[in-house]
Amino acid sequence: MNGPNEKFVLSLCTKTWIRDSHGLFDYESNQTKNLNAVLAESIYIARKKHEIKTLNHMNDLREDEELLFNVKHENKDEYVLENKVPIRIQPTEKNINDLSNKIWYVLKNDPIKSNNSTQTIVNTNDDYFLCKNDVIKLGRVKYSLNEINIPSRQNNIDRSPPLSDLSKYDIDDLNKNTEPVFDFIFQAKDSSEYKDIPDDERICKICYSEDNEKEVNPLVHLCNCNGGLRFSHFECIKKWMETKLQQKENDKKTVKSYNIKSFNCEICKTPYPFKFKLNGIEKPFELIDLQKPSPDTDYIILESLNQMKENCNIKSIHVIQLNDEELTIGRGHESDVRINDISVSRNHAKLKYNKEDGTILLRDLKSKFGTLILIKKPLLIKEKKIHLQIGRTYIEGWLMGMAEFEKLRKEKKNKHINKQQQQHQTQPHQHQVQEQDYMNNPMVNNNAMDIEEKNDAQNTHYPSK
Repeated sequence: MNGPNEKFVLSLCTKTWIRDSHGLFDYESNQTKNLNAVLAESIYIARKKHEIKTLNHMNDLREDEELLFNVKHENKDEYVLENKVPIRIQPTEKNINDLSNKIWYVLKNDPIKSNNSTQTIVNTNDDYFLCKNDVIKLGRVKYSLNEINIPSRQNNIDRSPPLSDLSKYDIDDLNKNTEPVFDFIFQAKDSSEYKDIPDDERICKICYSEDNEKEVNPLVHLCNCNGGLRFSHFECIKKWMETKLQQKENDKKTVKSYNIKSFNCEICKTPYPFKFKLNGIEKPFELIDLQKPSPDTDYIILESLNQMKENCNIKSIHVIQLNDEELTIGRGHESDVRINDISVSRNHAKLKYNKEDGTILLRDLKSKFGTLILIKKPLLIKEKKIHLQIGRTYIEGWLMGMAEFEKLRKEKKNKHINKQQQQHQTQPHQHQVQEQDYMNNPMVNNNAMDIEEKNDAQNTHYPSK
């Protein structure tokens, strides 16, 4: 038990997957580069290829390095991890990809239903309850929870954390009532707003008509085409997208999925927005007609963030009716919410709704690449271990009292000295086995050196006394 006046240090354990693939971390792989760090001051954490390193100043960051987060230490027992998340930005491919290197919360595994997984990480995170505007990452596929319709809660999840449980992180409470990361309603212009364009260029590139009925069928510019290919009628685009639209419903009749393989301009390949608005018109225009449940029904809407494959924008929208039955998410044909992407496990995650308190629980099913929630605010680290992910780097962080840390460091040093003494009494092949055992110890890096002091200096960052 730590004393009230004891100084705390921040303990971080990181694992970086050696493959750089869409910002994924493989929870079943042992091919990772590991680092343990103990920090007692404000500092920056960066990644260079597979290596994690600390920087004293932001100016020390090089072009071939990625900033993961900065640690702010102002009070004796407060360490805050920060990597600023933007708000209300356009969902461009670059902005969406940049989110991978923000701080994500690794969702807890379900203890009953799970894949036949060989995960080596034991996740002790608290349960997560979904909030409006959450950004969810399943494998490499990202979704935004754009609508929660729970009339009894007036579209808000009002769940207060227990005041007695100070060790809980309550990431859902941290994300609640935050601004959306993306502005999904695109601000468009119709042909009447382009004063300098010749009349012969104010035509629809699909039907070749110049009509512009602004309130019902505007002639709009939604892509990057120019000249006579700049404009298209709202209804022309909508009908063209309907020819590509695939609608599916799960066996329980509670999930309706809308999938379009190339939700983009056929010429310039710019992704189309699901919704757009025009100056002077209050109601947004929608390029996909969604069949929503009645307003008195509890439901949510998940919209995929733009995902480009071979110059085609993959768009998926899932309208999910909430009831007492659990709903599964995955790549398998039996999944209620089916996501056709190789990075998504067959049984990836599950949703469970509690009508009494209006909470929506999301849990991982020991998927290969995990289920993550974007953390939108600076994160205060507590004594309880928290599991995070930034791109292909997995992180465990927790506070440790200085007395406990010194005891642990002394035990580790004595253990290594004893191993060294034993190694001198063994045959060469036995020496190699013992050395490998030490290198696999989770308290040190895979580049462990033969001398404890050198190992500590290279692989573990210790605070000054």
